[in-house]
Amino acid sequence: MQQDPYQLRVRTARLSPLAEAFEVVDRYAEINHRYRKLIHDSREMLAATDVRLTQARGMGKKLMVLARAAGSDFRERLSPEQRQLLDAGLRQADDLVYGDSTGQD
Repeated sequence: MQQDPYQLRVRTARLSPLAEAFEVVDRYAEINHRYRKLIHDSREMLAATDVRLTQARGMGKKLMVLARAAGSDFRERLSPEQRQLLDAGLRQADDLVYGDSTGQD
């Protein structure tokens, strides 16, 4: 039996790839204020010690939306290091949203 994702907690320290990818998007993407609000809201959640698994999944979805909103050439405009950070965050987002991540340590 699978645990209720509303009860599972994820330590925000484990979400560092997601947090670093948000930073890359914030610094280098040309996005409007509504998208920047998604980043701001996620940063507030990431400042806590832990979040619900459902919140972590929501942040993963936000990162996916932001990367798409940044434009098709966004990734190519980044330095190799920035691209690695973005890709690591997107992999974590994909795992949270579509994978079998339970948030357990």
